[in-house]
Amino acid sequence: MKKYFIIPTLLAAFAISSCNKFLDRKPLDASSSSTFLSNQAEMEQGLVGTYASAMWVIANNTPMHFAIESSTDMAIKRGGNAEDLIAMGDGGPFLVNNAICISAWNQAYKLVQRANQQIVGMENGKANVTPVVFNRIKAEALVLRAWGYFHLMTWFGDVPYYRAMPTVEEILKAQRTPVATIVADMYKDLDEAIAAFEAAGTSPVQTIGRVNKGVALGLKAKIALLVKDFRTAANSAKTIIDGGQYGLNPRYTDLFMLNGQTANAAREIMFAQTYPTDVNEPQNWMAVIGVPRQVTNSQSSLFPSQNLVDQFEGKDGQRIDVSAVYDPANPRLNRDNRLKWSIYMPGDTMVHFASKTPALPYNNLRERTIFNIYSNVRRKFNWNTNNYDNVNTNNDWIGAQAAGIQWQVSATGNIGGVGYVWNKYNDSTQYTFESRVGFILMRYADILLTYAEAKTELNEVDATVLTAINQVRARAGQPAAVLGSQAAMRTLIRRERAVEFAGEGLRLFDLRRWDIYAKANSGPVVGITLNPATPAARPSFDADNIPDYSASINQRIRFRNQIRNNSNPKYKLWPIPQSEIDNNPNLTQNPGWN
Repeated sequence: MKKYFIIPTLLAAFAISSCNKFLDRKPLDASSSSTFLSNQAEMEQGLVGTYASAMWVIANNTPMHFAIESSTDMAIKRGGNAEDLIAMGDGGPFLVNNAICISAWNQAYKLVQRANQQIVGMENGKANVTPVVFNRIKAEALVLRAWGYFHLMTWFGDVPYYRAMPTVEEILKAQRTPVATIVADMYKDLDEAIAAFEAAGTSPVQTIGRVNKGVALGLKAKIALLVKDFRTAANSAKTIIDGGQYGLNPRYTDLFMLNGQTANAAREIMFAQTYPTDVNEPQNWMAVIGVPRQVTNSQSSLFPSQNLVDQFEGKDGQRIDVSAVYDPANPRLNRDNRLKWSIYMPGDTMVHFASKTPALPYNNLRERTIFNIYSNVRRKFNWNTNNYDNVNTNNDWIGAQAAGIQWQVSATGNIGGVGYVWNKYNDSTQYTFESRVGFILMRYADILLTYAEAKTELNEVDATVLTAINQVRARAGQPAAVLGSQAAMRTLIRRERAVEFAGEGLRLFDLRRWDIYAKANSGPVVGITLNPATPAARPSFDADNIPDYSASINQRIRFRNQIRNNSNPKYKLWPIPQSEIDNNPNLTQNPGWN
């Protein structure tokens, strides 16, 4: 009798929440016997476990996609053990035993294996449910399996490929399957799922915690972009657009607040990693990781980069190197609204729900602090006097030194990175350390920009491309773009993706398929103006919106004088975890990592 290898379920202690309580039930760790999944109830229960395996986090309840953002030019990681770094801004090496690489590999394959268990095991009860129900449940598992493989291919390239539950022997002898082979199968699986959802009449409004036809089409479009199959990407995205089931939430900020996600206006959120509201664990610690320690006593280890901040246009719709309204002395003013909605800059008022003391009025729980890295005095709002008080001093803030106006970064950079902290996903109605705000995995704005990009790469730049782009820009209050050449539209779309999805974990996917990862992730890690009395000069940009700070490097904060050095071709892909190579001599390492 064959023994099946079941990857342990790390997240089985909790369930993913949804409005209809489908995912509030306890997931199963593994199939208990060859007869399990013999009826609809068991199939639904098994599906809960598959969804639980799609909830990817790293240490401290941080959504994995957010953590991975710091392996790109859009963010930096404060510090820590070198093995926890992915060639991040503080110079840590990208090692074959990198913790995030290992976690990403394990969690993606856990999802694949749970989906395979579901798909294979359901055959036990096929005769006991209607074809519509059977095919709908299977369709959800097919989409989740494709979700796992999409990320594995993005991160590692060719990977071992399983369509059923492998034996231990099969795993230890597995070889890498070409991406093209996996993609061809994923197309078929997603087409099968799309047809099943149509037959079941699955509504896109059911819950953001479950997949449906729209998510299947969106995932097919994303897989197609990964392999530069622009025709398939354009067609899949266009099918979603023409279906009229989704739109853009009129309020961008509502996308990243619990009440806004619950309402999900215009159904923009298509799929999200959601959190239960009736148990203590898990929580979304993105706000804890992203805000200054001296505001909420949080961890503050991942920060926006200068490269990201400078992607945001002026309100005149021009990039800051040419914008007439951009003022280097006041860089937070006259900018694309998405900048203030996503990032706190010096001078902004940060609002956080930082205490759970029940006796205090609600307003007292919402701390208001003026973010100012140029002073070691913290300015906190006093709800009793309606004034800001100087509440403490802290040497970790950048401040004027006794010898004169000498600005320096703290040794750890744990207050504000290079001058900025995250605002996105900071919901002031949620206690920072127990936030239930879901982490968005797919939304309609991505579909619009996917369509625009695919059509542009096909050199079919037309009014539909402009319409898709301008819907996204209009929501942010930016002027409508005009139709330009293929090169001009490519530059615009790449900038739109950077600012629209800042902190949402899509940047690595974008850089790798655009073949500009090395260029974007090489060079000195700079930040905001070092001395506000001498504003840093505007950067210049290339056609891919990659900034050049050579003219202002001495005018800017340097993040511990570090330099990103990711020009080596090996950074095109992550290394396969060394433990996998050690256990399986047939499994080859990615180039450059041996």
